[in-house]
Amino acid sequence: MDTTGSPIILTRQRTNLGLEGNERRGAAEPRLTRVRRGAYVDAAVWERSRPAARYWLLVQATVAAARSEVILSHESAAAALRIPVVGPWPQRVHVVGEVAGGGRSSGLIVRHGVRRLPAVVLVGGQAVTSVARTVLDLARTRTFASGLASADYALATDAITQAELLAELEGMRGTRGYRRARRVVAMADGRSGSVGESLSRAQMHELHLPIPELQRPFFDEDGYVGRTDFWWEERQLIGEFDGKAKYQRDGYAGNTDPAEIVWQEKRREDRLRLLASGLTRWTWADAWDQERFRLIMARAGIRPDGGGP
Repeated sequence: MDTTGSPIILTRQRTNLGLEGNERRGAAEPRLTRVRRGAYVDAAVWERSRPAARYWLLVQATVAAARSEVILSHESAAAALRIPVVGPWPQRVHVVGEVAGGGRSSGLIVRHGVRRLPAVVLVGGQAVTSVARTVLDLARTRTFASGLASADYALATDAITQAELLAELEGMRGTRGYRRARRVVAMADGRSGSVGESLSRAQMHELHLPIPELQRPFFDEDGYVGRTDFWWEERQLIGEFDGKAKYQRDGYAGNTDPAEIVWQEKRREDRLRLLASGLTRWTWADAWDQERFRLIMARAGIRPDGGGP
C-alpha cells in the first residue's frame, strides 16, 4: 500500500521525518504510538480513534509492510469500506488469495484461500473485496447480530441491493457458513436506522419475538411527529432504541443546546404516547444482554408467538 496520505509512519520513514533512533526508542517516543512492529502513528491520532479506526490503522500498517500486493477481506475489507460490525474487531488482518497462490497465515495476517478470486473494489488504491462479498463473509464468520448489522447498513446506505446480495450468495453455495449468510440476507432490512437497532432486531429474531415494522412515521393534528424505530401494529406499541440516530433523523442534530434537545424529545414522546397504547425504550446495554432484552420485551407485552425464524 502506498502510504502517501496515510497516518502510518514506517521505521524507514522516521529518519526523513527527523525521528532518528532505533525502533525501541521510537516506540517510547511520546509523539508516536506503535501500531505494530515497524509502524507508528501520531499519538494524538491513536488516542482520538475509536476501535474501528484503530483496527484500520493496524490494517494500513500491516499492508504497508507487506512484500506483495494483497486483497483485503472480511473485517479488514469492512474497515476499509466503513461497514460496521457488532462486537470486537480482530487483532489480525484478513486477506484473500487463490489457493494455488500459496502463502500462510501468520501472527498478524489471516489468509483465506479461494479457488477463484472474488470481485474487488479499490479504496484509496487498495484492493478490497466488494461490498456484497464483504457483507457475506462477515455474515458467514461472525455472529448473527453482527452479520445483520453489517447487511442492514450496506442496504441502508445504498452500497448494495438485496438482489446483489442474493446473486453473490448464490455463488457461495457449499462454502463454510453459507446457511448463516443466507439467514442474514433473508432478515436484512435497509430501513434499520442504526447498528443498535439492528442488534435489537437480531435479538428479536433469536428470541422468536414478533418482528415490528421499522421506521414508522407518525402524524397528529399538528403535523409530523417523527419516525419510531419499531412499531407493533397489533399491540399498538412503539419501541425506541435510545441512541443518537433518532435525533439526527428528526432534525435535532443542528441544535447544539442540550436542554432544547431534551425538551424537543420529551415533546415528541408525549405526542407519540397519545397515538399509541404504549411506548417502551431500551439502551445498547439492554440490547446486548439477551436475557435482559427478553425481560424488557416481556414487560411491554412482546412475547414469543411464533415470530422470527
